[in-house]
Amino acid sequence: MTTIGQLGRQLLSIRNRITSEKDISTLRKLRKREIQLLTELGNISAAAAACENLISDYPLWPAGYSILADVLCRTRKWKEAEKLFEKAANLYEEAGNPDSATRLRMGPVYRLSEAGGDFRKCLKLCGNDTELGAVLQVRCNRQMNQRIPLPPTCTDWLAGKLLLLEQVQQGSSANRLFDEIVEWKNTEPEWRWRFIVESIDIWKGRNLNTDTWRKPVKDTVRPVLDPRFTKEWSKLSND
Repeated sequence: MTTIGQLGRQLLSIRNRITSEKDISTLRKLRKREIQLLTELGNISAAAAACENLISDYPLWPAGYSILADVLCRTRKWKEAEKLFEKAANLYEEAGNPDSATRLRMGPVYRLSEAGGDFRKCLKLCGNDTELGAVLQVRCNRQMNQRIPLPPTCTDWLAGKLLLLEQVQQGSSANRLFDEIVEWKNTEPEWRWRFIVESIDIWKGRNLNTDTWRKPVKDTVRPVLDPRFTKEWSKLSND
């Protein structure tokens, strides 16, 4: 585990490199890393200020808006963060990087829109020719009390996890859900949390003993940047 002292030394090293770096691409990455370290150290106000300076210096660099959005999520400014993620996605699109734009739209923008109950917006965000998009369309329709056919299979890792969740929502055995979460480590923490919450709901609905889910809940690495997390965590931790 990285200690505060180690993070502090990394921050000092990065700042020393920033003062002498001349290459713009490398400099932006160093400044982005500086913000990430400030955030990890809990100095959110300094991280936000560094983000604002970064955007001011490079107003067309999408990553600047994305990292500021991440920082704002730490302070629960969800709507502002959502708009910044969208801004970053649009800039990626304009720069000829549609894959990065799609990842943002089907990642944080989608989840923040879903948390706000805007399922029609979610449908638009996942209306693309990807496996994850196809699974998220099933998810959106279910949340609007509509049912569409499931994709037969997925090779994409995350799409496969969410496809299993939708298969169980449509009636297949719920037993595999726990096996999947045991294998799911610390990648995609926001989606991992949604998987846990919805799996527990399914198990309760089928009168299955949910005690086994206490460990995955306890082992969840925070922060989970989702507006629903704090309330859900409190409830599940006390069940």
